[in-house]
Amino acid sequence: MTTPAEPPRSRHVVPAILAGIVATLLLAAGGAVWLSSDGGQRVAHAAVVEPVPVPVLTAMLPSGPRMAAPWSAPLTLSVMDGTLKSVTVLDPDGTDLAGAAVDGSTWQSAVQSLLPDATYRVTATVVDKSGEPRPMTLSVHTTPAARVLHAVLSPGDGDVVGVGMPLIVTLNHPVKSSADRAALISRLTVVTTPAVAGAWRWMDNSELHYRAATYWTTGTAITLSSNLRRLQLSDGTWGSGTRRTTFHVGDAMISTVDVTKHVMAIRRNGKLLRIAKVSTGRDKYPTKGGVHIVLEKTKLKVMDSATVGIPRNSPDGYFEKVPFSVRISNGGAFVHAASWSVRSQGVANVSHGCVNMSPADAQWFFGLAKRGDVVNVINASVKPVLWDAGMSDWNIPFAEWAN
Repeated sequence: MTTPAEPPRSRHVVPAILAGIVATLLLAAGGAVWLSSDGGQRVAHAAVVEPVPVPVLTAMLPSGPRMAAPWSAPLTLSVMDGTLKSVTVLDPDGTDLAGAAVDGSTWQSAVQSLLPDATYRVTATVVDKSGEPRPMTLSVHTTPAARVLHAVLSPGDGDVVGVGMPLIVTLNHPVKSSADRAALISRLTVVTTPAVAGAWRWMDNSELHYRAATYWTTGTAITLSSNLRRLQLSDGTWGSGTRRTTFHVGDAMISTVDVTKHVMAIRRNGKLLRIAKVSTGRDKYPTKGGVHIVLEKTKLKVMDSATVGIPRNSPDGYFEKVPFSVRISNGGAFVHAASWSVRSQGVANVSHGCVNMSPADAQWFFGLAKRGDVVNVINASVKPVLWDAGMSDWNIPFAEWAN
């Protein structure tokens, strides 16, 4: 029996398979392939196509570990391997930062300084080298300011104060120039119910007070707000933060100390509650005249003569724990209990400048007193000290108050 012979293999099959593989590889690499007249494939030389580089959008930053954009310079953006078609930059509040293209690859903000310690969001369209538009985003953080201005508002939120209480703003950095002071005051808002006109006065470079022409009316609601965000002062200090406090004016506690008659008349809402015998400052240490306000009260106050320039071991020195002490000046004047001067109360002035009362009267007055209550000292031989917080607010005519 004979076995059928296998058909002869074409001598062109293997080369054709190899040629197909090569052609496929070349096509994948960007080459060209065409068929020969006998059905075979001929391969052209490979035309290698370079990939299109991806554009890179960056902010021009100084070298350093933080790699943050300086707030004191314009924001500059640049792109490599592409052309800027559009740029939108938003600050932390979502406000658009205006700017323009310097050339096809660079954009710069119109403002010469940015917000310190802030993050800007960049959205851009960049055209790559093949002409295709590519959306791109970028976040840029700025360097912090060397000096940041904060405000502390007083009285505190929810407080009930006396009719003589001024609004107080205390700053952590001095503000000296008139332009900077005006700019800061423009960031302060006072709303009173019922409406009352008032004015600010700078007590020093870092504290300012607000008052009306006359004492507040009992029941008045007052809201003080500050917004120092985006405030830039001439010395490079930047404002920061918003604050708000709402407080109310309580009973009108107005007391009158008569230095020559040695008495103190205490009135609430115009009604006389008590006339207490007192002893005020002796000739060497006279009690200052004028309107004082209650600054604080302490049930047991350590009083040290050294704090007012009198050595403890001198004949006039003292170091005592004094009960029911109501401070009416930063210079050391108090209304307080003085058991040691009861015999002189109502008769003579023997204190170091304070208003001495009997322990019973002092305890009673202490219970009524609140911050901002008025203590008016009359018939005194010495004028008020206008830089002292307890005496500064109501001894300056309102026409001269604003500065």
